[in-house]
Order: sequence, then structure tokens, then C-alpha cells
Amino acid sequence: MMHSRRHLGLTLALALGALALAAPLAAAQSLSAVDILTAIDARGGITGVGSQVAFLSFRIQDRNGSVQQASFVSFAKTSADPTIPDAGLVYFLAPPAETCGTIFLTIDRKVPGVATELYLYLPALGLPKELVSSGERKGSFAGSNIQFDQIGRSELAQDFAGEILGEASLDVAVDGVAQSRRVYVLHLTANPATNPKESFPDRTIWVDAEGFLVLAMESRNNLGKLQDVLRVAALATFRERLEYTEMTVTNVLDSSSTTVTVQHREDVGELSDAVFDPAALAQFDPRSYNAVLTVKIPDPVCP
Repeated sequence: MMHSRRHLGLTLALALGALALAAPLAAAQSLSAVDILTAIDARGGITGVGSQVAFLSFRIQDRNGSVQQASFVSFAKTSADPTIPDAGLVYFLAPPAETCGTIFLTIDRKVPGVATELYLYLPALGLPKELVSSGERKGSFAGSNIQFDQIGRSELAQDFAGEILGEASLDVAVDGVAQSRRVYVLHLTANPATNPKESFPDRTIWVDAEGFLVLAMESRNNLGKLQDVLRVAALATFRERLEYTEMTVTNVLDSSSTTVTVQHREDVGELSDAVFDPAALAQFDPRSYNAVLTVKIPDPVCP
């Protein structure tokens, strides 16, 4: 059974890789790799640019095939301005008992060579803990196969050197309708000066040529082994542009996977910087925003 799941994961990775081989090498002549990476950075990560509140769910399948669900509400404040930090806060609504009510905070000050600040607030401890060591930063987010340090940073143009391999197409649902999207295919190598501790220093990415969203990615670890395969399944229009609504990260080494679904987004105006203050996490209550939200934040489900 394990061999079968691993075979499926590798098949997925190889199928994505084959797209680059079929693409004409000079198809993206009008844009450089730096142009494309800069455009990705300018539009933000999974939350896009600006302030928003979003409801997310995780479907987590471990290496043994067991499946669990988790739900969260996230608050994000990001900017295309390289001098303004990006911040994101994830509040755990219905995870396992040991993490119920946990808050995960990221602050990316966009300083070359300086890692994103990661904080974890555990209600049982009552104090936020900054994740500093390599072991802490590479820990599992909510029991998934996504590492803490994979969340909250998207300065590809400064953190990676890129090479355009060509163009291809990928199928993705857009506002519920299947589309074939033209994509640029790039190979990325971590910049040792600005990104010396990168967990996945060798990547291939498939970038939507219209919206500059990363629609697929293969990531190799520090041993040079293909480990993570990202595939975006769905996009939706929010604030007059496309944003992510469903993506899956598969670890092809152990066949674990995490499917992230953004179920709902809301524009609540500009969020205060105080929301993202590590010292104030113990007092943070996401339900205080229910007066301005169309979809209300429920009480955490804690056993």
C-alpha cells in the first residue's frame, strides 16, 4: 500500500515536470525571469495584497493514509511596497485538542537575508513563543506536511535566482469553470546571500501568464531529492482579480498530502497593525470582528 501511494506521488511530480519539456524554450522572450518573479512578489502570496479575513480548511492525509480535517480563520495585511512588512495571523478554530485556540503569527520585514519572524501562541502556556531554531521552524503546521517556515514569505525575486525554461499550459478551475491557463515555467535556485537557510533551494514553478500566480511547483530539499509537489486546483475572483481557493501539497517521499481550501474571503478595510503584535496574542479574539463580517467567526471547537 505504501509503495502504491509513493508511486502515485511520483507520477504526479513527473507529469508536472513533463510540461516543461514540452514547452518551447524561447517562448517567454518578452519577460525575464526577474520580471516574472517580481510580478509574483508584487501580487502577494495566498492572501494577495491588502487586508483581508479568510476562512480556510485543511484536509490532511498522513503517510499511513489516515485523514483529519482542521479549520482556521486568517487575518492578513500585505503590501506590494518592499519597505512595508507583511503580516499574517492564523487562528485555529477546530484542530486537534492539543492545539485548539492556537494562534500562528508571521511577520515578514522583507529584509534580505533576514528570515520571516514566526510566533506560536499556545493557550495552555499563555505566552507567545518565537520559533527560532531550525527544528522549530521546520516543524509541522497543524499536523500537516507543510512546515512553519513555508508560510509567510514570498520574496522570490530576492531569495532566488531564476531561469525561464519555456511555456506550457495547466488546467485549473476559475470561478467554478475549468480553464486551460498559459503558464511560464521557471527553474529557481536559492540565493545563498539572501536565503541561506532555505528548506527547498531547488524549485521548478509554473506561473500563470496573466495573473502571475504560481499554479504548480516542484521543490527539492537540501539533499537534492524531490520532496514537495504543489498543485493549484481552483482560483476565484476577489476584489476584481484572481486569488487561490484550493491547492494541494504532496510529499512524494512519504505520500502525505495537505489540501488547503479557502472557503470564503472578506474585505474588512485596512486591519490595524495591533492585530499582528506578538505581545498582544493572548488578548486576541477573532470574534470581535463579527460585527463587520458577513460570515461570522464561530467559537473554537475545543474538546
